[in-house]
Amino acid sequence: MVPRSNPYSPATLAAMHRNYASSRCTRLRNRLVEAHLNLVRQQAQRQAQRCNLGFDDLFQIGCLGLLAAVEGFDPSKGNAFSTYAVPLISGQMRHYLRDRHQPIRCSWRLRQLMAKQEQLQQQRQHQGLLPLTDAALALRLGCTQQRLQQARELHHALQCTSLDAQSQNADSQQQPSQELVDSRPGPEQNLLWQELNERVAALAPADQHIVRACLMEGRSQRELARELQLSPCKLSRRLHRLQQMLREQLSATAPWQAQLQ
Repeated sequence: MVPRSNPYSPATLAAMHRNYASSRCTRLRNRLVEAHLNLVRQQAQRQAQRCNLGFDDLFQIGCLGLLAAVEGFDPSKGNAFSTYAVPLISGQMRHYLRDRHQPIRCSWRLRQLMAKQEQLQQQRQHQGLLPLTDAALALRLGCTQQRLQQARELHHALQCTSLDAQSQNADSQQQPSQELVDSRPGPEQNLLWQELNERVAALAPADQHIVRACLMEGRSQRELARELQLSPCKLSRRLHRLQQMLREQLSATAPWQAQLQ
């Protein structure tokens, strides 16, 4: 049962935070978490009105953010705990909704078809082969081209982010190289894919890994940042510079058009 009121006075809570900052006592940390559960409850109620995930699930997720807030709070800076904790609690909920909870009910068969399509194309990229056309893809996957298009439309519909998220959110990057290549006519599209692979291969090994992992394999930037021991913001800025450079290089590759006419 979640307690409805805070049993401690503000002065007592302030003293508890100071004691925990110096002692890092686990029992004291747990008491602080219990004392601030009302912050989680408030944020869970707000988020429950905006999505189809239940209050109880949101409350449990928010408690992870509260735990991180208690452990990271520095009372010597003079800030109120709620000012520090609320962004972490609400952020924990939003990250979960964005990364793991699909806001749109959809056919799992279409999602599975899209995953198989991406896996097949990625395998060909790693082998240095040109991507398959829609007709060849449909034949390999045992479906119609119309069904394949439905899977793509669903995939794009699921790529939604919060309206208050930053445009360069660490886990919501689009794949501009894929978009740029797919926007060209068929023969030119194949040449651009080949050009893209050559451009990526010319990058430094670390940059190659970042581009292939995030822009071609669709890996989470947060996961890759942990792997490379970088901050998510630093990785995001680095990836943004790389994709802008690739976009400019691909956009400048236009002489083929006259040859194809």
